[in-house]
Amino acid sequence: MEGMKYSRFGTEEELLKSVLHSLAAYNVYPKVSAIGGKKISPDIDILQIERISQNQFRLIGYEVKLIKFDKRGKGLSWNSFYSGVGQALLYLKNGVHRAFLVLGFHENIPDDKMIDEFRGWLWNKKDLLKKILGNYVSIDTYLYKESPLSSPIIKAECDFYPSDKEVELLSNELLQGKFTFNKKLRGELK
Repeated sequence: MEGMKYSRFGTEEELLKSVLHSLAAYNVYPKVSAIGGKKISPDIDILQIERISQNQFRLIGYEVKLIKFDKRGKGLSWNSFYSGVGQALLYLKNGVHRAFLVLGFHENIPDDKMIDEFRGWLWNKKDLLKKILGNYVSIDTYLYKESPLSSPIIKAECDFYPSDKEVELLSNELLQGKFTFNKKLRGELK
């Protein structure tokens, strides 16, 4: 692994902690597992509550996935990408306004060329993916530990406000702080 330019992670938990530290300046909550006393599925890996004006807030849910090398297929496994896209979309039904899929890379990836090729594919397919996902989901690769997520490859440009009363209630409860999250992980940010 000597001479590799990109960060690698052993587990999704390591990746989550690194992303969480990169977002530490913001109002973030790791591993949100319940809203208003009700368990949610999937849990929200990281919830960010962003103030966008005096009385308006944006709820952003970050789904963190680790791309691994598949020895049998002799290439990167797409399983984490596909499940990450699905989970990020499901965040919208749990009251967030935007979802953000953050893709990190496992330490079993033998060389940076594979990561470059994956990122190239993502860049080349960004317009198609944006059409499929709508304007509510951002996707980016996480290349360096604790680096900012400032210019995603695919960028959400709209907030999701469904007419569904249950989803609206979940949004309101999130904004009121009526949710359960991992306090130990959040405490590590201080």
